[in-house]
Amino acid sequence: MAVLSRVARFWCNGSLNLIVTGRENSSSEVEELRNRHCAVDLFPIEALLNILKQEVSPFLMADALVCFINVEESERRSPPTTSIETVHGERFVREIRRLPDSCAMPDGRKWKAVPIVMVLAGVGGSMSKDRIGKLAATEGIAFVEAEQDFPPTFRAIEGAVREYRQRILAEFSNLGFLVSFRNGRYRVGPAMSATGDVEGFFYSSGRDQRDLRGRFFTVDRDPNGFQFEVEQFEALINREEAKEQDFQVFFEDNPHFLVIDKRISVPIPHVRLESQSGKLLIPDFVIKPIVAVKRDSSWQVLDLKKPGVPLLAGPRRHARLSVEVTQAMAQLRDYGDYFKNPENKYAVSKTLGHGLRFPELAVLIGRLRDCEVEELEKAQSREPDVRIVTYDEILQRQKMLVQ
Repeated sequence: MAVLSRVARFWCNGSLNLIVTGRENSSSEVEELRNRHCAVDLFPIEALLNILKQEVSPFLMADALVCFINVEESERRSPPTTSIETVHGERFVREIRRLPDSCAMPDGRKWKAVPIVMVLAGVGGSMSKDRIGKLAATEGIAFVEAEQDFPPTFRAIEGAVREYRQRILAEFSNLGFLVSFRNGRYRVGPAMSATGDVEGFFYSSGRDQRDLRGRFFTVDRDPNGFQFEVEQFEALINREEAKEQDFQVFFEDNPHFLVIDKRISVPIPHVRLESQSGKLLIPDFVIKPIVAVKRDSSWQVLDLKKPGVPLLAGPRRHARLSVEVTQAMAQLRDYGDYFKNPENKYAVSKTLGHGLRFPELAVLIGRLRDCEVEELEKAQSREPDVRIVTYDEILQRQKMLVQ
């Protein structure tokens, strides 16, 4: 039987992973979701349906599907005329709910069981409540009328995800997995006695593609759980004797700490990159996007250095990057050269599923003092090919999630 790994805890990341249809990237609703620390990716309905009908949707995962429907004025007439958007939305819901069990996310969750939240917007929204209410009752979806203020819409989405996670926890327990609640976190460990693949309504171990090693992973957190993880991280970066390996282990156990740009992504630890000459490179993480996977700029190669490393050297008005930072950046450039080399394209494609050539290069290093921000920006502008990320920036983003 496939058991679950702490490294592969992709789908509970301290915020909500949402796939949205019916809105553009620049829309106010998408901005509101991202302001609430949600990772949002956008698809047209037809394109999303085509992807989800695959046996295992490559790299695509979500806590909920959010479908915005603009209900037109014509639906208020007598007799009403149903808008094309409404028809498409209803068909979308029905097709999702009738997907076979084999249509699953790479972590084994079934697409047919994912929460669907339909948001009614437009001048005719209130007139469609009965119609959509019947759909909600028969197909097990949530729906909400969009208001001028966004919080009611967000509460409906958040509530659907919370219920979903609790039902998954109950299913894991019924399937024989160890489920516990400690320090504000619901954790799931290896199954106690089951053999072979296990199958539930929400989850199929036979469809779980992760590297599974029998460790615990987190399904959900309450505010105390968020706070506990932030305190763990802050204590670790303040511990002078902490080693790089300690941070590697922490980020493998808490990969959501590395999702900096609100993109749904998967941090993959210790990817082995071997050239034809036999030279081996092992970056600490390759951060793989869930969507736009064929766009190199969506990928990131990240190395970890210790937080106690100085960022700058020299007098303040003529500050330069420290030797430690310069050496780290040189190591990242070696990774960049490896990916750029066309001779390595096949090996990269075989390892990552994409012939990646121009990923973003980044190093996580050092602490950022307020007095150094301007000088670090100047120094970074002279070395734009490798992004410098500090531990304080990671800590600050996570603290925002618990406020």
